[in-house]
Amino acid sequence: MEIWLMESRMEEAKRYTLRTAACMRELTRENGIMDYRTAREIGMPIVEVHMKENLRTICEARQRNLQWSDGSSYEGEWKDDNRHGKGFSKWSNGDSYEGEYKDDKKNGKGILKWPEGDTYEGEWKEDIIDGTGTYNYENGDIYTGEWSAGERHGKGVMTFANQDVYDGEWKMDCKDGKGTMKYHNGDVYTGQFSKGMMHGKGVFEYAAGDVLKSIGKWKNGNKIGFFEDIVRVSKQVYYGNEEVAPSDEDTVTDAAAARRRKRRKVSVSPA
Repeated sequence: MEIWLMESRMEEAKRYTLRTAACMRELTRENGIMDYRTAREIGMPIVEVHMKENLRTICEARQRNLQWSDGSSYEGEWKDDNRHGKGFSKWSNGDSYEGEYKDDKKNGKGILKWPEGDTYEGEWKEDIIDGTGTYNYENGDIYTGEWSAGERHGKGVMTFANQDVYDGEWKMDCKDGKGTMKYHNGDVYTGQFSKGMMHGKGVFEYAAGDVLKSIGKWKNGNKIGFFEDIVRVSKQVYYGNEEVAPSDEDTVTDAAAARRRKRRKVSVSPA
């Protein structure tokens, strides 16, 4: 069987002449398919093996298990000496990735886990989070939505550890555009955001207190200009001195009239 090596890095190949001979023996024993780990262990660069009636590329779309001296490892598919296809990587710092690779970079769908507790599952582009995916933060926050260049960008939902929830648009990792912020105490803001803060037109609904909702404009998280407040008014109905019905709620847009009505108890004669 006639076998010879084709090596693009000729200078490097010269330095590994003796090691190449060892690989050739390994190659012969395995009928023309050299074990990739053997090549790496002896320090030989990846080569192509040309056989008389067949041409094969070592590790091309093949499953390989690799271990580096620092403890990092890879198990998965290879092509042209690169991670390519589905695989699992684990680094010496504790990070791990399971998913798709293209040309030695995370590309497609995959799961990255950090030792601190953060986890991302979703789409990747050239080693960067890009597309749609879910990020579970170590502090308990969870974001599900669109990403661009490693940042939350587009439409997404952020559920905070304290149970606040933001559902809306993001820009460069900040709440930006139209969205709804639901607070764990029951308050709700629906409107415009900029750089993470309420900014522009919006409606703030209060779960408790005299004011039911405020309609107006915000700037950097604060109210500005004229606001229309819709207030909550309680009416208590009495028969004589006995209260016979629980208070219900009514709303009026005239704040002054609301305060007057709130101070007044309505007495109704028995039927």
